[in-house]
Amino acid sequence: MHVLQVTPYFPPTWAYGGIPRIVYGLGRALCEQGVQVTVLTTDAMDARSRAPVKPDRTLDGMRVLTCRNISNRLAYDHQLFLPQDIHALLQRVPRPDIVHLHGHRHLLNNAADRFARAQFVPTVLTANGTLLRHERKQRVKLLWDMLVSGRIPGRAARCVVVSQAEWRQHLQGGLPPERLVEIPNGLDLGEFYPLPPRGLFRRRLGIEPGRPMVVYLGQLSPRKGVEHLVTAFNHDSPAGAALVVGGNDMGGGKLARAVADPNAPVHFVGLLEGEERIQLLVDADVLVYPSTAEVFGLVPFEGLLSGTPAVVGDDCGCGELIHGAGAGLLVRHGDVASLRAKISQLIEDSAQANAMVERGRDYIRQHFAWPRVAQQHRAMYEQVLAEAGDSL
Repeated sequence: MHVLQVTPYFPPTWAYGGIPRIVYGLGRALCEQGVQVTVLTTDAMDARSRAPVKPDRTLDGMRVLTCRNISNRLAYDHQLFLPQDIHALLQRVPRPDIVHLHGHRHLLNNAADRFARAQFVPTVLTANGTLLRHERKQRVKLLWDMLVSGRIPGRAARCVVVSQAEWRQHLQGGLPPERLVEIPNGLDLGEFYPLPPRGLFRRRLGIEPGRPMVVYLGQLSPRKGVEHLVTAFNHDSPAGAALVVGGNDMGGGKLARAVADPNAPVHFVGLLEGEERIQLLVDADVLVYPSTAEVFGLVPFEGLLSGTPAVVGDDCGCGELIHGAGAGLLVRHGDVASLRAKISQLIEDSAQANAMVERGRDYIRQHFAWPRVAQQHRAMYEQVLAEAGDSL
C-alpha cells in the first residue's frame, strides 16, 4: 500500500503545533508496518525562516517532497500557504493508493485533491480541529470555503476525527456519520524514556527549590486561554507557585502579557523544542491547558508521560479524554477562580496527583501508542480501498 500524506508543515517545523508531530509519527509508524509513505509539504519554518531541507529527501523511511512557499510570513501570520511548483513535485509521485489530507483550508489540499481525482484515488481527511470556522478570521474562512476549499471534506471517502468532540463538529459541519471514523492522535512513548533528571529547567530560570512550578506549553493563540491562566497568578499565586509559559506567539501571547502583573512570578520562555520541552514538563508540578474548542491536545498527555498531572478545559475533546482516563481535573474556560482552586488542589494533594499520573500513563499506553494508532489507520485505508474497488 502506498499512502501520500499531505500537510502544510512537517519536521523540523515545530512552531505550527501538533500537526507536524502527528503526521511524522503516523508516517514513521506506517513505514514500520510495511506501508510505503510519501509526504507532500512546504518549507514553512516560522515567520522569518525556511526549513533547511532538500526538496526531495528521505526521513525515517518516508519520502518527503517539499515545496517552497512564496511567503512564509503569509503562511505564519495568516495560514496562507502559497506553494510554488507543487504540480511539478506531484509529477514525481508514483500513483498512490490513498491520499491522506491533514488540516483544512490550505492550497496543498486543493492540489492533492485534484491530483487524486485525476487518477481515481480516494482521499481521506484529518482536519485536527480545523473543520469549523472558529477563533480568528471567520469571515475570511467563510469566503475561502465558498470559493476554494469547501468541497474537499465532502469529497473525502473518510474523515478521521480524534475525539467525540470533533465527531460532533463534523456532524455540525454537515458531514454524514457513516463517513466518519474515530482514531485518536498518537504519541511516541519512546520520547519519554528515559526522562531527564528533575531540576534542569527550574535552575535555568532561577526558580528556587521547593517552590511549586505550574506550566503551560503550546501555541499561544487566543483560543488557548493563556491570559486566564496568567491572571490566576496576579497578586497571589496559587499555592505560592511560579508559572512558566512556553510556546510561540500566535496572537494569544500578547493577550497574556497584557494582563500579567509585572511583579507576578510568571516566566515567558518562547518556543521550546526537543529535550527542552521534556525538561520543562518533568519539572512541572501541574500542567495547565485551559483551551476551548480543543479536539485533542497532545501536551497534557505528554505531561502525564513526564510525570505531571493536568488541569484542562472542560468543553473540548482534551477534557473529554482526560476525564475518561481519570488523569486530571477539568475547569470551565475563563473561570479564573476555579482555575486557581484546581491548581492548588493538585499541588497540595500529591497522592491524588500521583494517582492521576499513573492512570493517565496506563491509558496512553493502551490507546495512543503509535503502533496501535497506525494499525487503526491501515484498517481504515483498507476499508476505503475495498469500497472503491466495489464501486468500479
